Amino acid sequence: MTTLSLTDAERTAFARVANADAPPGAIVRDFDALLDYLSTDGIPVSPKTSEFAIARLPELNALLTHPVPIGLHRGRQTSYPNVAGLHLLLRFSRLGKVDRFGSTPRMALNTEMAAKWQLLNPTERYFSLLERWWSFADFGSDRFGLAAADRMAEYRCTFLKRHRPGSRAKERDEKWQVAMFGALGMKQIALMQMFGLLDIVSDQAVSGKGWQIKRMVATPWGLSASATYLRAFGYTSTELLAHLLNPSGEVSVEEEVPSEEEMDRPPFFAWADAVIPFFPAWRNSLGESEAVEPFQGNVTFKVSLGPSVWRRIVMPAESAFADLAQFILDAFEFDDDHLYQFRYQDEYTTLRILHDPSCRDVDGDYADEVSLGKAGLFPQQLVEFHYDFGDDWRFDVRVERLDASETGAEPAVLARVRIPHQTGHGFQSKLDSDS
Repeated sequence: MTTLSLTDAERTAFARVANADAPPGAIVRDFDALLDYLSTDGIPVSPKTSEFAIARLPELNALLTHPVPIGLHRGRQTSYPNVAGLHLLLRFSRLGKVDRFGSTPRMALNTEMAAKWQLLNPTERYFSLLERWWSFADFGSDRFGLAAADRMAEYRCTFLKRHRPGSRAKERDEKWQVAMFGALGMKQIALMQMFGLLDIVSDQAVSGKGWQIKRMVATPWGLSASATYLRAFGYTSTELLAHLLNPSGEVSVEEEVPSEEEMDRPPFFAWADAVIPFFPAWRNSLGESEAVEPFQGNVTFKVSLGPSVWRRIVMPAESAFADLAQFILDAFEFDDDHLYQFRYQDEYTTLRILHDPSCRDVDGDYADEVSLGKAGLFPQQLVEFHYDFGDDWRFDVRVERLDASETGAEPAVLARVRIPHQTGHGFQSKLDSDS
C-alpha cells in the first residue's frame, strides 16, 4: 500500500498534538455542549431549510468556547458561523435528525448514533468529526458539488498558508482575503478555529455588523494537517498514475504503483493511514447508523403545479420514484418525452437528487433505483419534481400521509383541482379537460 509521505516539520507538528492533554481546538467540547442542549427537548428548526430557530441562536452561541461577537439585533444562522459549523457537523455525523411529526419541526438527538458517540474517547471524537467535515460535508457541499471536495481542501490549505505565523502577505492584499472569505464561506473559517487549525482574535461587536475578525494565525497543526490532506487527493485518484509515468509512457520502476482499489479510496483514508501512527488512542470511529427497514404501505401525496392546479395521489411504497414520475405526468396529462429530476431533503437535511434513468454521468442515484419506502419519507416533507429542463415545469410533491395499514393498493388519483382563470405557463391548453 502506498503511504503518504510526511516532512520532518509535519511529523513534529503531529507528534506535538498527539502528546497534548486534549485534542486541538475546542470542537469536541463545543460539540458535546450542543449534544447536551439537543438532548433536553431538541431545537426548533425552520420548516424549509431546517436551520436552527433564530430565537435560539444567541443562546447556542453563548454555550461555545469562543462565542462570536455580533452587533445584529436578529441575526440568521449564517450570522453565527460557529453555530452554522456545528449544525453542519450535526447533520453529517447523523447525531442530529429532524423530527417533523409535531406541530413545529425540531432537530432532535439521534439516540442510536449518540450511543456510539459515548463509546468514543476524545481523540476518536475529534477525528470522527474531522472526517465528517473534510470527507462527508466537503463531498456533499452545495457550493461546488460532489466532484470538487479537492477544491475545498485546496482553498483551506491556501488560506492557512497565507496566514502562517510571521506572514504579512494577507495585509498587503485585502482583495485576496475578501475573495477567499467568499470562496470558503465564514462557516469554514469558524470550523478551522474550532478544530484548532487557526487561531482567531475577534474584535468587539459593532452595531449593525456581523463577526469582526481582528487577527488570524494558522497553527502548526493546521498547516501540516491541511497540506498533507490536500496531498492525499493525489494518492487516491488516477492522476497519481500520471506522476509515475516517464515521458515514454512507461511506469518508473523506482515508484510503487498503487492498485485500482487503492486509488478509489476516499482521500481521508489515505491521510488517516499516515496520521494514525502518531495517535495510538485513535482506534475507532463513529461509523454509520443502522439501516432502517423500508416503509411498507401506501404514501399519499398532494402534487401541485403552481397555486391553482393540484392532484392528490396515492402510491404503494414499493413503487420506485420513476413510477411516481410517470404517474404524475399521466395525472397532469403531460407527455413523457423529456428528462426529469427529483430533489428533496432527508431527515438529516441532506439534499437527495434522483435522476431520470435516461441521464448519464450524474452525481446521485437514479429514480428507478430508489423506492418510496426506502427514501425515508415523512409527513409534510416536500419533494420537488422538475420536468423538462427547457420549459422548466416544477411540481411541488408534498407527503400528506404514510399509511402502513394498507398494502398492495394500485396507484390512484384521489382528487384533482384546477381553479378557473389561473392558466399561466400553458395550464389551459394542457388541463382543459379537468373539471
